[in-house]
Amino acid sequence: MKILIVTVVAALVALPAAATVFCGCNGEVVLSFTEPPAMTSVLEIELTEDGLTSVDVYAVLDGVVELEGPGGVFLDLGGFELELRVTGAEVIAVDKKVLIPHRDFGARPTQCLVGTDPGARIVGAPLALVRWRVVLKGEAQDVRFDLDPAGMLSCDRTPECEGCGASAVYVGSVDARQEGYLFGAGCVPAVLNPSAKPDLTPAPCNADFVEAGVFEVR
Repeated sequence: MKILIVTVVAALVALPAAATVFCGCNGEVVLSFTEPPAMTSVLEIELTEDGLTSVDVYAVLDGVVELEGPGGVFLDLGGFELELRVTGAEVIAVDKKVLIPHRDFGARPTQCLVGTDPGARIVGAPLALVRWRVVLKGEAQDVRFDLDPAGMLSCDRTPECEGCGASAVYVGSVDARQEGYLFGAGCVPAVLNPSAKPDLTPAPCNADFVEAGVFEVR
């Protein structure tokens, strides 16, 4: 019964799990403590009165190059997969809010297995995908937020995607008939209460969309 339900929903929204063609990497997911356009990757905050540290973390898809290929110009997001990873502190609670119209099949509050309906525009400006409200135990210092590639399910099922270094994946919209085309994205981390200058080196996605040859720059 579970498989039947997912199949019916997939006909209404795009899901990366339904993709059959890997198109390389395009863009990156920036983790930020503020919403776009004013994104903040480093933040210092104090303990709350109850001895906890609470912070909002946004995942923002940015730097997507406008491409053209099967179905025309790739402009709209049909679905995405990613999972938040927190290191350096004990996580007490996580509340997830996907910020665009969607259906979410993520099994955990840190995980997003999302089909969007209707597709959201991803070219021309950063797109905030999800906001997590994270509660940490005690005085959290040098806490790093990034994406865990293990939270993606579709890369292992799509030829050429596995091992490309992607931290997140996404597909095009059903309306554009691009739901079968999967792209990878890198990740720019965020750091809370750093004790020294933090390392914000992006985790790159290494499969060039030019070499993949499915889409080309418009």
